[in-house]
Amino acid sequence: MVSEEITKIKDDLSPAYKRIATFILKEYSQVGFMSIEELSSMAGASKASVVRFSRRLGFSGFNELKKTIQHELRRRLLPYEKIATTELDRAPVENQLKLLRQNEINNLKNTLSGIGEEELHKWIDTIRAASNIYFGGFGATKHVVSLMRYTISVLQRKPTWLLSGSVSDFSFKIKLMERNDALIVMTFPPYSKEVEYMVDFALERNVRTLLVTDSVDCPVYSKAYSSILCENNSLLFGNSFVGPIAVAEMIGNFIILSEKKTGMEEMKRLFEVEERGYKAIKIDGKNK
Repeated sequence: MVSEEITKIKDDLSPAYKRIATFILKEYSQVGFMSIEELSSMAGASKASVVRFSRRLGFSGFNELKKTIQHELRRRLLPYEKIATTELDRAPVENQLKLLRQNEINNLKNTLSGIGEEELHKWIDTIRAASNIYFGGFGATKHVVSLMRYTISVLQRKPTWLLSGSVSDFSFKIKLMERNDALIVMTFPPYSKEVEYMVDFALERNVRTLLVTDSVDCPVYSKAYSSILCENNSLLFGNSFVGPIAVAEMIGNFIILSEKKTGMEEMKRLFEVEERGYKAIKIDGKNK
């Protein structure tokens, strides 16, 4: 977070930079919506100093610093606060559609562009080598991780387990975890304590955790073997799931590419089983 970076370097700053840093930390929620003129005036520093201070933090300028703070502030808002503070309802419908559409396009673009080749290899190799695959997710995220479970189950011939609900709902499943298994978890703000528990349990069993989340601030980020970060900005509601769903689809596609023959065989087997089932239903219906 920007505030944490500022706190780290504050004591070593020049007087002008220190005034800027102090003001930003004190009025953090306001800085994301200030102009550079307003900030420089209220912090008692020149606009040039504000720009140089922003660059000291690693940003191209004040605008990039301000946008980053805005993003952090949006992530902190509860869903009802996002709805209460938006002015989107005052815009014409065509502008609402444009803004909402562009927001989801940005989520998708930023998610996929941020996935590195090294992380992708870790995911595919871990999934292929696993004897059992466990999938953890809670709340609305449960449904997204269930989609990933379905996608991977179709393409692999190995047991998969969905971990959700209360601790008593999934404890009898995770007690079976062994070294050659894999745990795939998705968690977004507010991060669930259940995910922290199952990741710690997996670490004790030397089970690799593959994580899908929104930020390095996620409590289990440092404990995961590999992580994929998803842009999840939502203009009105809690978390956007465009990025995580795209990740589930992409992982499935790369599994097919890594084991084309196995993927084809498993999909063919699935279609045969489904066709047999539909025939049985049809015959049973006629008998009635």
